[in-house]
Amino acid sequence: MAGNFFKGTSTDQDSRFGDKERKLIMNKQWPEVFNRKLNMKNIDLSVIKPWIEKKMIQYIGIEDEVVQRQIINYLEQQSEDIRGPDPKVLSIQIMGYFEKNTLPFMTELWNLLVDAEGQDSGIPNQLLDSKKLEYEEKKKELQRLLERQKQLYQAIEYAEKSRKKTKTEQQ
Repeated sequence: MAGNFFKGTSTDQDSRFGDKERKLIMNKQWPEVFNRKLNMKNIDLSVIKPWIEKKMIQYIGIEDEVVQRQIINYLEQQSEDIRGPDPKVLSIQIMGYFEKNTLPFMTELWNLLVDAEGQDSGIPNQLLDSKKLEYEEKKKELQRLLERQKQLYQAIEYAEKSRKKTKTEQQ
């Protein structure tokens, strides 16, 4: 015998066992923004992580660290790849968690990443604007609290003066 060779075909050669992920990608309608390729080296993922966590709670109702890590790991791993991350592949990977909310979540995420790539800082304008608004609201709240504290001090001073005045009148 010339050798122990297996007869038949491998799963790669058999059309019945084709790449299911590729079939899903080809048969689905995708948003136009998914055609945009990104250079992940220009994006600061540390500011994207909290956004992903917040949106996951919004879309699936729970904070799932496993899914969050899966998304971040995919984006980080693909930053080394010349082609960059493919939002269609990531959508297929997280579809089991997000179900009908996969495309809205991924569209928002991809728009955010496109925005971040265009910024020198790697931080999307949307997040910068929301942080700025948050700081302005905190500043207003602090000013309101300081004004209230000032009013309370004035009330205490008035009460002390009134008390001293009544003591002197009683003597």
